[in-house]
Amino acid sequence: MTDSKSLVKQAGELADNGQPDAAMEICNRVLLDEPDNVSAIYVAACVMLDAARHTQAIQMAKRCAELKPRDPRGWGLLSLCYGELSRYDESIQYAEKALALRRDCKTLADIAYAHTNAGNWEQADRLSLDAIKLATGDESALGKDAMRQALVSQAYIRLAYKDWQAGFEGFRRTMRTKWRKEREYTGPDGQVTKEWTGEADATLIVTGEQGLGDEIMAASMVPDACDAVKTFVLDCDARLAPLFKRSFPKAIIAPNRRDDAVRIPVMPTHHKTLFGLGEVLRKADWDFPREAYLKPREDYIAMFKALLDAPTIGIAYSGGLPRTGMEQRKAGLNAMLPLIRSHPECKFVSLEYKDDAEEVAAFHKNWGHKILRFPWVTQSPDMDLLAGLLAACDSVVGVHTSALHVAAACGVPTTFICHRGSGWRYAPDELLWYPPSTKLHRKRPGESWREAVGRL
Repeated sequence: MTDSKSLVKQAGELADNGQPDAAMEICNRVLLDEPDNVSAIYVAACVMLDAARHTQAIQMAKRCAELKPRDPRGWGLLSLCYGELSRYDESIQYAEKALALRRDCKTLADIAYAHTNAGNWEQADRLSLDAIKLATGDESALGKDAMRQALVSQAYIRLAYKDWQAGFEGFRRTMRTKWRKEREYTGPDGQVTKEWTGEADATLIVTGEQGLGDEIMAASMVPDACDAVKTFVLDCDARLAPLFKRSFPKAIIAPNRRDDAVRIPVMPTHHKTLFGLGEVLRKADWDFPREAYLKPREDYIAMFKALLDAPTIGIAYSGGLPRTGMEQRKAGLNAMLPLIRSHPECKFVSLEYKDDAEEVAAFHKNWGHKILRFPWVTQSPDMDLLAGLLAACDSVVGVHTSALHVAAACGVPTTFICHRGSGWRYAPDELLWYPPSTKLHRKRPGESWREAVGRL
């Protein structure tokens, strides 16, 4: 008869090898007989976290901490769960509790991750280096996991510090993780594509990024990549395909990023992720051309200029998903009141991609200011329509959403209002990916969104 310890170890190995269903089946068998088996609960919680089932993962991690409060695993897992939900203070709090119980490479890597998420770059740098020092030479599963996690934190930290070469070299470690795809391709002859490292004779296929904003930002490298290889294929989000086809005439656009199969007219020899191009093309500040690179449809721009017929500012006051800081980016339309009051000569148009009709109506009733809405544009998958509307605006202001990335890439004067924990992309003083007309405005600790807009 197999003992529960061996079964849980087997479940952990299955989970690590990408077999979550098999891992959960074993955990369920153990927990049926031993409902308080902390190790089985912990493995099951890790599977839930990897599946982005944060509520279940949190409840299981809390149960681990309740059953064994002196065991850092439960507290560390809670830190990771809250970190993925961008709840930075709770993530740091639980990581500190785990570290106080046991100072080892794993607890150090966990707290470094928590500070990396929160944008506390100095603390994250120090703690991740400490984790790497302790994990060096540790061939246990715990040591390897801590090393991997600490090195990923180091990659983000280096990018935040604009140490581009080291940052992008380290960023490679995030490939094939939960949110970043890297595709290899096998041809009829059985040959598998190689990772691109700058080969000029390559037929290169590049996989887009996890979200539209990242994909638009990283696409600033596409013109340089097209010139660096024989043939360039961009496997992108289908919503961006028409805009990318017009903007990048030298590229073959394959809008299959969310599909299992990729349909392209040529067989690639090399592959890379879109941000991964930075490893070859963005090694220093002067490698960023700082030019507009997306080209909206001229007839759409003319249509929207006729509709607006006045100086216009586009505003975005919420964005993201639960795992990308939705709560932290929920500024609300009322936060924009100081901006709207200070520009009575302008029209303001909502760039919200969710239904904000009630919020706009309440704002008009309470403050007397009318906000224009074009839900057939902002809630449409047609990014060409959105690009046309944005290009017709005199400027765009708001929390970081895909609309602001499109505006900046089109050369529209754009101001990103960033909050704590916005990520490495917004950590430097300038968004070098875009023209100098793109600005960053930071929400200070303890400051309300309205106060931040008031300073702006």
